[in-house]
This record gives sequence, C-alpha cells and structure tokens, in this order.
Amino acid sequence: MLTHLALVLLLAGAAPDAGFDATNPATWTLAAKLGPGSKLREALIADFTADAGAANGVGEAPLSRAEAEALLDDPRAQLVYGEKTIAIVAPSMLTRQRQDHLDLMKLFLKPERLAAGAAFAKEREAALSRVEAATRVDRGVIVGILMWETKLGTITGDYLAFNAFISQAFFIDEANAIALSRKEERVKLDQAAQAKRVETIRARAKKNLLALVRQGKARGIDVFTMKGSWAGAMGYPQFMPASLRWADDGNGDGVIDLFNFDDAIASVGRYLAEHGFAKDKKKAVWDYNHEDAYVQGVLAFGEKLQAMLAPDAGTVPTAKRSPNGKPPESIGSATMKPDGTIQLMLRAEGGGGAVGDALLTYPKTHPQYAEILRHLGGLEPGQSKPVPPFPDKR
Repeated sequence: MLTHLALVLLLAGAAPDAGFDATNPATWTLAAKLGPGSKLREALIADFTADAGAANGVGEAPLSRAEAEALLDDPRAQLVYGEKTIAIVAPSMLTRQRQDHLDLMKLFLKPERLAAGAAFAKEREAALSRVEAATRVDRGVIVGILMWETKLGTITGDYLAFNAFISQAFFIDEANAIALSRKEERVKLDQAAQAKRVETIRARAKKNLLALVRQGKARGIDVFTMKGSWAGAMGYPQFMPASLRWADDGNGDGVIDLFNFDDAIASVGRYLAEHGFAKDKKKAVWDYNHEDAYVQGVLAFGEKLQAMLAPDAGTVPTAKRSPNGKPPESIGSATMKPDGTIQLMLRAEGGGGAVGDALLTYPKTHPQYAEILRHLGGLEPGQSKPVPPFPDKR
C-alpha cells in the first residue's frame, strides 16, 4: 500500500516532507503535499489567481500570487482532518449518512420540534413574509430546512472549512487506501463505484476550496475563521461555498451573513426559487440535499407548519375522549423559553369541527400565565413536558 501511495504522490508532483507517512494520518499536513515548488501547489496558486470571470461564482475575486503564497504558508493552513477524511471516503459512510437521516426523520415531526418551528416562524414573521412574497417559496419549507440543517442555528459545525476542503482535495487517496485496508470496509466495496466516489469528493472539495478563498478575498473575510460541517457547509442554512452565488441580503444592510437569520431565510428562499420550487417542490429540495429522507422530512415538516400557522387554526385546547370514553393522558407538549414564556403545542379544534395542531404562547404578562403554570405542575426554562387535558367546563 505504501508503495502505491508513494507513486501517487510522485505522479502528482508532490514532495512529501521527511516526517510524512502516508499510512499515518497524524503526520499529514498541507506542507506534505503542497510544499514550495510542488506541482500541486503551483496548480492551486494558478486557480487562486485566475481571473474570476462571469463563469465563476458571484462575489468572487482572484488572489494575487503573493496573497496565494501567504495563504498556503500560513501556519493555520497546515491542519489536515486525516481521520475524518478516512471516515468520509469509507464505503460505509454512505450507509451511516443515510441512517443518520432516517434517525433524524423519526425525531423531526415530534411536537416539540414543530412547536419550536412555529415559534421561530412567529418571531421571524416579517422576514418570512418578505421572502415568501418575493420567491413564492412556502415559509414552512424554509423553516423546515433551517430546522433540519442546524436545528434553527443551534448546531452549525466546528470544522474549519479551508482545512476540511484541503483534506478532502489533497489527501483523499491516502484516506481511501487506509479505509480500504480495513476488512469491514472491503466487504462493502464496489470498486468502480468507490473510484467514482473518490473523484467526486476530490472535485467537490477543490471547487468549494476555490470558491471559499475567492469569496473570502472579495468580502475581506479571513478564511481561517470560517467554520462549518465536516463537509464544509456553513451558516444557519449550511451553504457550501460554491452555492454562495444564491446567498441573499435579507435585511438590506449591504452584507450577506449566513449567521444572520434574515439573510439565511432570504438565501434559502432564493436558492429554492431558482431551483424550480414553483414547478416542483420535491426536486428543488432534492437539489438542496440529495437524500430522500431529507426531502420527505422537510416537506412534511413544512406542510404541518403551514397548517399550524394558518389564520383559521384553532386556539382552544380540547380533551378529546378516546373510544372508551376516557380523556387522553396528554393533549400536546409544553416548553418554557429562557425568558419564562410558555409555549403549548396542542391538538385543537377550528371552525366546522376541523382538528389540527395549534401553538399557544403565554408570556409572563398573560392573565392566564399562572393558571397554565399550575396546570402543568410547574415548568423550568428550557424544560419540556406533556400537557395533561384541561378540565371540560361544558
């Protein structure tokens, strides 16, 4: 295996440093493959410094050679996520990632997630209304994507995007060889499909690395401060750098910040609109993330949320009796926000006897606040619990 990897390095024009061991990820650094004078380094500098042109991403600017050299010589550039790259390229990653989506699907439509989504939609009513009117993209789907991608901005990833792309673009062969040396991975191996995966990962990483660096130059951002998922997706909507051409300035301050919800909402809406949401919602969401469970989950969440937010949604809690005449043990869930506000996500009756979901909000100033708190048996900030049926006063 080492002989093969050494040959790969030589053909690529790299000059590994003395401490580099292709079989030991702990020794992998950027300098091992892109040291001064190497062909790989010169090719990458040529990409960084090429004229941006109309064919490149919106908002990109080329680097000068001095800037490109300084970037690659920066000590922060040396970090390589070796073990993570091995996990990414391993054949089992496809199964693990699909299972992760299926596991999330089971949690995604739980009452507490829908209640959080409804509360977010009410808080961001102005931004969602603007984007919905401009793009004709359902606000429920926009919130669904933000919920799935980052749990409404609470989980955005802690990988340095530059280093993640360097790892996948230039150390994918070493990572693949180590992954395939493991018996459990060889069992899953389809050689032709795996070879194609390696090239796909490499090409995607190089494309996004180039976009990241040139976007950073155009916006005056230090690329070594930009964090995201292991795949390099960033911000509340988890945009890849190559997708930033669809990012939008939702609050009109002249700056696009994907860690700002106004901009994140506008960017998701613009992306889906320009990928044909009006004609085919499913395809547009699939373009955002190529996973069936993701598409199904986001669209189902969006549909339920739209129903909850409908103007004629009921607001009267009911204690519908089961066929045996007994009231249910719970009619929904209650959550207390950090400021003490109580949110109830309940089954409710609307006009004409229709039954659906409703979100009720009780700030501390609400006249029924104390009564609701007593009914719940107490509640602490951040805590959630089932809501027992309210007394039938008829």
